[in-house]
Amino acid sequence: MKNLPLNPELFVTNRARFTEKMKPASIAIFVSNDEVPSNGDALYPFKQNSDLYWLSGITQEDSMVILFPGNPDPKFREVLVLV
Repeated sequence: MKNLPLNPELFVTNRARFTEKMKPASIAIFVSNDEVPSNGDALYPFKQNSDLYWLSGITQEDSMVILFPGNPDPKFREVLVLV
């Protein structure tokens, strides 16, 4: 098992705690760690960026969380990008 199942509300609370401390009109961007090659055709096991995981619970590589609490459009205040 990669991670124990956690209540999604934990990550909602974590994002709220973080955005409360942001300065007005600021944006925070969290990017996943890179996959690291161990040799020509293999990769080390992927380890997610701890900050991104703490905010979202996402363990997928090539992902990004963007927090912009001051955005006038509420649907763009928290954005998850999965590539």
